[in-house]
Amino acid sequence: MNDFNRKLLIKYTVEFVVIVLGISVTFWIDEWNRNRLEKIQHIKDLSSIIDDLENDSLTINRVNEALLLGDYKTNSMINLIELMQQDKISYKTYYDSIINLGFLYTYQTFFMTDATYKSLISNGRINLFPQDIHSMMNKYYEAIAKRVYDNNQIVDDIALRYYNYYHPYSMLFANENNNNGVVSDVRFGIYGTGEFSDNSKKKFQRFFENDKIKSNYTGIEFYSNTINLRNRINVYSERMREVDFERTRISESIRKYLQALNN
Repeated sequence: MNDFNRKLLIKYTVEFVVIVLGISVTFWIDEWNRNRLEKIQHIKDLSSIIDDLENDSLTINRVNEALLLGDYKTNSMINLIELMQQDKISYKTYYDSIINLGFLYTYQTFFMTDATYKSLISNGRINLFPQDIHSMMNKYYEAIAKRVYDNNQIVDDIALRYYNYYHPYSMLFANENNNNGVVSDVRFGIYGTGEFSDNSKKKFQRFFENDKIKSNYTGIEFYSNTINLRNRINVYSERMREVDFERTRISESIRKYLQALNN
């Protein structure tokens, strides 16, 4: 090989190497930048899930407050009914106590904040999550969500049927509260405090003095359905404990994972 051919070979070899290195470096930079952006987005997704879980915690607390109050008031009602059945209190004392109890249970129900999870499923970024966290999220947002939503429907149906058919004073109380703004009631957006008007108090008394109403409130169906409502409230409380346990477990796992990513 003469010097001219040798120079051409060296020239083309160098050019080839430069081109290959240039392409490789470009691919490497693109891959590095893609991984960097992917990590940034992944951290944003993790933070969004944590925010959603924190929002769930606030909702769980509100629901649990309603459940605790509902359990207390339904138990108080059961005790009143039993005192009336045993002739230990007069009918007037009985219905005055029912009036004072007011609305027994506001039947607040729990719905998960799942917008981020659904977005991660649709765009496939859920696959970037570690397998153990992915599995916990699937259990929380799929299996547990289905279970709690089924219980939402059951407790709503039982409570509405109870108020409409077995404890109709509740509807009168809600209507008069809507007019007077006495007791806080999130169902009607009422946050006032005060006292029922004399007109409302007379309505309550006339209501309970009605013979058919008296028969309803001294009958076995009112007693048994009050027990049924309290039992359902307690079952729903168990579901909420399960929800909160899983929510806490996922939140703690994601926080640890996020901390490791940021270190």
